[in-house]
Amino acid sequence: MNRRRFIGHAAGFALALSFPATMFGQTDGAAARQRTLAAWQRRLRAILARGRLPIIDIEATYVAGKTNVALMIDRMDELDVAQIAFAPAFAATGQPALDLHRDHPEYFIPTTSSGEFPRWWTDPLAFVSGVREDLQTGGYFMMGEHEFRHYPSPEQVAAGQSFRDISIPLDGPAGQALFRLSEETGVAFQLHYEIEDRLMPALEAMLARHPQAKVIWCHLAMIRYPDRATAFGPERVDALIERFPGLHFDLAVPDPAHVYRPSGERDARLFTDGQLDARWRALIEKHPERFLAASDYRPPVEQHYRNSILRQRTLILDVLSERARHLVAYGNAWRLVAGMPWVA
Repeated sequence: MNRRRFIGHAAGFALALSFPATMFGQTDGAAARQRTLAAWQRRLRAILARGRLPIIDIEATYVAGKTNVALMIDRMDELDVAQIAFAPAFAATGQPALDLHRDHPEYFIPTTSSGEFPRWWTDPLAFVSGVREDLQTGGYFMMGEHEFRHYPSPEQVAAGQSFRDISIPLDGPAGQALFRLSEETGVAFQLHYEIEDRLMPALEAMLARHPQAKVIWCHLAMIRYPDRATAFGPERVDALIERFPGLHFDLAVPDPAHVYRPSGERDARLFTDGQLDARWRALIEKHPERFLAASDYRPPVEQHYRNSILRQRTLILDVLSERARHLVAYGNAWRLVAGMPWVA
């Protein structure tokens, strides 16, 4: 092992040991964490050994009893998806994610509850308190998606439903608690926050107030109402990245031709003429450590998982440089989940 690799391994091990004992729940928690990371490493390296680019799918929603786990494993094997960060919804705690990981330890990343259902909307501060309790067990490596501003998803629109038109102040008590929790634990959380000019000041204020928080802002450049996001583009994202070291973006976006029916607009603004826009590509190449592959899987759109992953590959990863594609596909997710850089 060369000196650089040794330092990387040593730093990661020291980081794991530096967590408070309560973060592991059991006296052998640090060892269990290392076994989990080793299992994920084996699967990643096996895919790399076949000359394929592995993906860690950083944003997905798991619903026990509805997610077809066997089908998802088949899809992961077919598509070289190494792991999925599956955040459980419609559950009292994140326990379903632990159960899933126990049964399939190489495939799934234990992730705390997804804020995509009423337990989050009706009492977000209590929800964050529950996430804190889950993290104290030491069994979780990620926090799920938290919807602070969310328009109805396409499947709700098609069904004539508006119950996921959610507005929770990002700089309110729940947002403050969530950002503090990430700072205190070092665990990243996923943020759903529609892109609107009027919402940006609160986000920037929170990022400035909590510089150590690890934030994954979901759905880069998915703009459902362009007239409400007149100041957003690659230049704005570049400025945010330069200012805020903990800010990341995932690339779970719709097909380039997709139209968000309520606005009548194409919402995947990453693309021009069906291809990754040159300005967005240049931004990803400039800051490749800040972007992550993701599918936004949830059971109602399970049949589209294959297309979602292929879209990540063909429209984004395949057109990036070698270093950038490896970071975006799995390296950045590994760093956030494992607390250390990926070492080949």
